[in-house]
Amino acid sequence: MKSYLESMVRMLDPNLRYPVIGDTRAESGLDDAYAEILADHYGGRYAGLLERAQGALLSEKGSEYALWHRDPDLKAEKALDLPLCSEWFPGWRVAVLRGGPASGHTAFYLNGYSHGGHRHADTLGIIYVAHGQEMAADRGYIWDDPRNAWTRSTLAHNLVTVDGASQNGKGCGSTLELFGRGAGVEVVQASANAYSQCDRYQRTCALVQIPGDRTYAVDLFRVRGGKLHQYTLHCNGGLIGIPGAELTPVDEKIEWLSNLRETRPSGAFRATWEDRGVQMTLTLLNPIHRLLVADAPGWRSNVGSELHAPPVQEILAERRDESLTVSQFAAVMSPYTGGSSPVLSARLIVDDPDNGDMAVAVEREEGTDYLLSSPRGGARQYGPVVMAGRFGFVSVDPKGRLLRAYLLNGAELRFGDQKLALSWARMPLRVASVEGRTFSLKEDIPEDMPPVGAYLLAGGTGYEIESAAGRSITVRDYPALACEVVEVLNSRETRRYVW
Repeated sequence: MKSYLESMVRMLDPNLRYPVIGDTRAESGLDDAYAEILADHYGGRYAGLLERAQGALLSEKGSEYALWHRDPDLKAEKALDLPLCSEWFPGWRVAVLRGGPASGHTAFYLNGYSHGGHRHADTLGIIYVAHGQEMAADRGYIWDDPRNAWTRSTLAHNLVTVDGASQNGKGCGSTLELFGRGAGVEVVQASANAYSQCDRYQRTCALVQIPGDRTYAVDLFRVRGGKLHQYTLHCNGGLIGIPGAELTPVDEKIEWLSNLRETRPSGAFRATWEDRGVQMTLTLLNPIHRLLVADAPGWRSNVGSELHAPPVQEILAERRDESLTVSQFAAVMSPYTGGSSPVLSARLIVDDPDNGDMAVAVEREEGTDYLLSSPRGGARQYGPVVMAGRFGFVSVDPKGRLLRAYLLNGAELRFGDQKLALSWARMPLRVASVEGRTFSLKEDIPEDMPPVGAYLLAGGTGYEIESAAGRSITVRDYPALACEVVEVLNSRETRRYVW
């Protein structure tokens, strides 16, 4: 029962609000009733949460449930200890990356939820909360309102729209391919059967921790199929600049969008939004055919005060060609305060559409980060880094000395004379039976099994390993899905820094 009750808490953002996914309305937060029940069953750990949810001390406020069930001696513990962490929710198929301590101000969501009916057509969409504010945003669900035709459409979300149409209807879902945490980086990768004309629709997102309690995200999106690919992003607040761009009006129509303007960047471009003192800069690194900027509806609910909400600015980075089959989009998202981004520049050092390999170098005052992604995991050179694997991360100081490195689902990661190596990258294990949270196996687990906290893939989703011994693996918190094979993801890291 505890897991069911905690499920209403574990996806919360730093403001105790739910990510705007599916039927969730913007600004929806934890209901007092859930916090009251948690505090009743599990005590002081959740009493502080109840006080925050109801906006008053326990001695000053309570519901009818509290009258009949709350312990009159219940007191809130000093520290608000919530069960928050970076994790993949196996049933919802949603990832949250928190960039370090869960008590911080950051939450990055990747929505792999299957949609259909009245849910949003936004499988593999993202939301980025940083410095306590939702920057890369979702408009939310508008109940029984004609405007919901926009908010549920794919073009209204932060992802790639193919051929100007929304994703497949009922049955569009995702498959988890990677999930890992280590050496100051957290990564999730998933694919979706989002468009019938596409045999690849894949997103890799990495959240990187940097000094000063800050983060940035690297977003790699691969699409194969269709004739028009539009990488779209909008943030709360307003678009305050695209350096070097001369925007000219466009005489064409896209339903719900207005004030369409275009520019044709010759290389990478940057776009910056600002909302209540927080800025976020998107740097898109791949060549595109056209950049559209438009005003999109800004309303987030059907209440009267939202009917004339000011628009938000959305960008649509287009690749359009009759012979187009493959697009790869590599972007860096940097949220910050004080008017100065911690990301000084970024560049694409590998962009191989034939096999999907991509690598990005991110320059900061403290040094350079290299993020490497390969769907097939073959060995190759990525600038100064060599990797045989599916995801790698290397961070060096301004003098080129290694600070931290992380290899997920690979055999080797090498920078100069420094090397991370694994005897195996991904271990398939045959399943004999499943009971509760435990997979009973037909074979012994490997002796060099990854430590607690590693992830395994099962039936298109994934679980964090709680324990493993002999021929059984128990996963954390959630009931295990019946399947024939599980695959354990191996990883290794090194850290040589103190912030």
